[in-house]
Amino acid sequence: MKGIDSGIFARELMSNYLTALRSLKPKGDVNLNKILLKAHSKTVALRSSTACVVTLKRDRLCYANVGDSGFMVFRGKRLVYRSPTQHSFFNYPFSLGNWVQKGKRRASVFLGEFDVEQGDIVVAGTDGLFNNLFSSEIEEILQEHGGRSCPQDLAWTIATVVSMNSTSEDYDSPFAVVAESEGIKNESDANTLWEN
Repeated sequence: MKGIDSGIFARELMSNYLTALRSLKPKGDVNLNKILLKAHSKTVALRSSTACVVTLKRDRLCYANVGDSGFMVFRGKRLVYRSPTQHSFFNYPFSLGNWVQKGKRRASVFLGEFDVEQGDIVVAGTDGLFNNLFSSEIEEILQEHGGRSCPQDLAWTIATVVSMNSTSEDYDSPFAVVAESEGIKNESDANTLWEN
C-alpha cells in the first residue's frame, strides 16, 4: 500500500509488547504468545510485521516467532540453531497486521525452546538481517571479533556488514540465492510478490 510506512506498525507492535511485559504481575514466567497477541490487539497502525521475541528461562531459550524474523544461536562461534521461518511461499512470510478493509490479521505464532549454554551468542533480527548475511558470515565476524567485543560492538559490526551487503551490486545475498532457486530473475520481481 503506497503512502503507508510499514515500520510504524512494527514499532507500535513492539512498544505495545514492552508495555504488556512491564505490566505483568507478579513478575515471573512470561507467556510470550499471550503477550505478543495482546500487543497485536492494541496495535492500531495499518500494515503488518513479522516478529520474534525471546526469553531466557534458566538454560532454555524460549521464543515466539511469526514470519521471517528470527534468531540464530552460535556456540563456540559456530551456528548450532536457527529458528524456523513461517511463510506461505517465497517472500510472503506470515505476519501480524491490520488492513484497511479486512481489519486485524492474526497469524499463527510459532512457539519453541532451545537449550543454551554459558557463552552461547544469540543473534536476533528481521529479514533485513537474514536476507543480507549468511550464517557463515556471522561465524566469521564472531571468530574475528567475538572473543574481545561486547555484545553492542558485535551488533554494530553485524549491522554494518548487513548494510554494506544490502547496497552492493556484486554481493549474492541469501535472498538473491533463494530467489534464483525459485525461478525469480531479479530482486524487483521478488519485491513485487511481497507488495501485492
